[in-house]
Amino acid sequence: MSWLRRNLGLDGFDLIIHVGVTVMLMVMVAMSGGPDEMLPFTAGVSLVVLGIRRSLALRNDARRGLTSSEMAAERIGELEQRVAELEAASVQVAELEERLDFAERLLARQVAEPRGIGRGES
Repeated sequence: MSWLRRNLGLDGFDLIIHVGVTVMLMVMVAMSGGPDEMLPFTAGVSLVVLGIRRSLALRNDARRGLTSSEMAAERIGELEQRVAELEAASVQVAELEERLDFAERLLARQVAEPRGIGRGES
């Protein structure tokens, strides 16, 4: 886990995007001729949003309590379980196909050999 992720709860990419959006908003405010008080206000709102994102990310990481390699191992285990379930389902489908083929053969044989009414079987 990187230092940024461990301390800020955000990856470097997330942080760069956050800073980029903040800078773009500040440039838009400055170029639009808005009041000069909007620049510190924009920076303050950005910091509040960053703090909220940080607390949510750290809370989620603490709740999981897993490192990235442990999460990957857990995910691989889940995928292996799903593959095993799919293989079991394919076995069941093959058995059902065999039963259906058998039933079709029985029906085809009964249609090919019509029985007369009232004739006894010996």
